[in-house]
Amino acid sequence: MDKELQGRIAWVTGSSRGIGRRIAERLAEAGCDMAISGRNQTNLRSSGEGTSVDDVATEIAREYGVRCIAVCGELSREEEVSRCAEKIRASLGKIDILVCAAGGGNVGVALRTESPKGNAATFDTSFVHAVIDHNLLTTMLCCRAVVPDMRGRGDGRIVTIGSIAGCGGNKTGGGDFAAYSVAKSAVHQYTRLLAANLRHDGIPVNCIVPGNINTPSTRIRFGGDRVEPTPGLSRLEHVGTPDDIARLAVFLCGPGGAYISGQVFRVDGGEQLSPC
Repeated sequence: MDKELQGRIAWVTGSSRGIGRRIAERLAEAGCDMAISGRNQTNLRSSGEGTSVDDVATEIAREYGVRCIAVCGELSREEEVSRCAEKIRASLGKIDILVCAAGGGNVGVALRTESPKGNAATFDTSFVHAVIDHNLLTTMLCCRAVVPDMRGRGDGRIVTIGSIAGCGGNKTGGGDFAAYSVAKSAVHQYTRLLAANLRHDGIPVNCIVPGNINTPSTRIRFGGDRVEPTPGLSRLEHVGTPDDIARLAVFLCGPGGAYISGQVFRVDGGEQLSPC
């Protein structure tokens, strides 16, 4: 890959594992200096993706020849977001690119129970608050933290990560994960609103909406590898890979994404075909 992002500095939240980690690796491969971010140093151990966020940062720095630091914090808390952003600026100089990949519907293993926390008619309010904080509020706070400097320079890129769960009510949204569907739908709309706020500042803002992606966490959740197509389905109906998301993220953060803003891109093999 050409080093088209050489000299840029990227903060990818939720990048100690899964989709976020692959996005961070691809950005580093394109030349970005990186800030790897996780809720804590050891959360990635639960899915078998390493021992610590520090180790991930060391591996990426060694593999791609870039500067790479680790920052950890609960990004639904304003003071933690501010602390992480300031550490990145102090260590790397600035934040040119923000990718908000932190999130997920399995918050604290459904707040330490084995059962889902309810559909749109029967839900647990504590779980709703936790899921919205983990998905929507983290995105909003991290975006707010980087916008002033980006505006001051008239330069920057922001990419949020949504979910096909937020694009309709007939599948996940209609089951026992209503809070996650609502939170991700709100991420999609927040992205559009932020893009409108920043379009005259030269800062593109877009959202990537993954479909069913094969990560260690999803393999644990569903009990096995999810790459091979189910018999009878087309080749585009298989479960995707983190690279399918990461390639688009790098494109949007590079020269090709300079005139693209306010868009919500589904990467799901055509599973959902409705316009919104």
